[in-house]
Amino acid sequence: MTLLSPGISRRDFWQAVAANFLFFCNINAFNLLPLYIADLGGSEARIGWIMGVYSLAAIVCQPLVGRWVERFGIKPFLFLGAVAGFLASVAFSFLTELSPLFSLLRLLQGFGYSAFFIANLTLITGIAPPDHRAEAVGIFGISGLVSIGLAPALGELVIHAYGYPRFFLSASLFSLGCLIVIGAIKPPPILLVASHPGDGISGKSVLLPLGISGIFGVGVGTLFAFFPPFARGVGVERVGDLYVAYAVAAVGVRLLGRRWSDLWGRWQVVMPALLVNAAGIFLLVWPGPASALVWIGILFGGSHGLLYPTLIALIVDQVPSGGRGRVLGLFSGAIVLGTSFGPIVMGVVAERIGYQAMFGITGLLPVLGVVVIAWSFRPGPVGAGP
Repeated sequence: MTLLSPGISRRDFWQAVAANFLFFCNINAFNLLPLYIADLGGSEARIGWIMGVYSLAAIVCQPLVGRWVERFGIKPFLFLGAVAGFLASVAFSFLTELSPLFSLLRLLQGFGYSAFFIANLTLITGIAPPDHRAEAVGIFGISGLVSIGLAPALGELVIHAYGYPRFFLSASLFSLGCLIVIGAIKPPPILLVASHPGDGISGKSVLLPLGISGIFGVGVGTLFAFFPPFARGVGVERVGDLYVAYAVAAVGVRLLGRRWSDLWGRWQVVMPALLVNAAGIFLLVWPGPASALVWIGILFGGSHGLLYPTLIALIVDQVPSGGRGRVLGLFSGAIVLGTSFGPIVMGVVAERIGYQAMFGITGLLPVLGVVVIAWSFRPGPVGAGP
């Protein structure tokens, strides 16, 4: 097996990877925003709402953006996303007390994420050969995973040295770099395909993958929203270590297992990855020493490294090339539906019964997903659904 397939060696692929890295360095720096909200006196429910409202914007925007990308092209939405991230970051640097502006800026970030991510993912899935699709998405996604570890770790250093305003301004520099890279990208044309009941876009074959994507989103949103204040409460001084472990594990799994679902089948990879995901969440129910919490990042990050590219490949396998924007909009919409309502609902749960019980409930969801898949699963060729 060669190191990378020909479709993954193209210049436009690596330009998209670079833009993705810079964009998500900006986005993932805001995983530290709950600390600022808490320092300003925000409750768990307030943290959950502000962090979750970002995803509410994406829920509304992403199905629409998927259609707009097919109609108007990829590059305008890459630009819109990066500009939105820049403006929101600069605006946060001027906020010194909790106000509705926090939610409004998170809405702007949610729109920016929707525009950029759907456009860039449409570009990547169009470049990649079908029999290397999961590999391409996995390699592409490493850039975002690295940003999960790097941006919060660097952000903590900036906050401790210079404070939150300069932290937000430094995050905006990533968006500027992203805009520069976007200027060099030349996306291929998209052939528009009309949706009809037999084209797979509106068929039942995508419903189960979308449901599993939503479950995965609940876990991601809940962990990222509530781990920082929870860790502080159990004596962890540096929350950035979890994000580094998360990113290292996810990148390692992407490199080691980048061809697993292309060779063995999509669902055969999804089910064990969900169980590993659940194990990472369940460790929060019985937190050990501060150093042991890094294992949460390793398990959760490793499952992320497998689930995300495999679910994308599984869904894209079902549709013609001209429908990829729409189905990727549905996929990402399902993810952000989970990341949105996960923090909002689980924030209320945490206030009533505590963090540990809340994490226990969250961990049961991927186990439920495995049960549903096992019940409906039928063995088939690579890319086949249940």
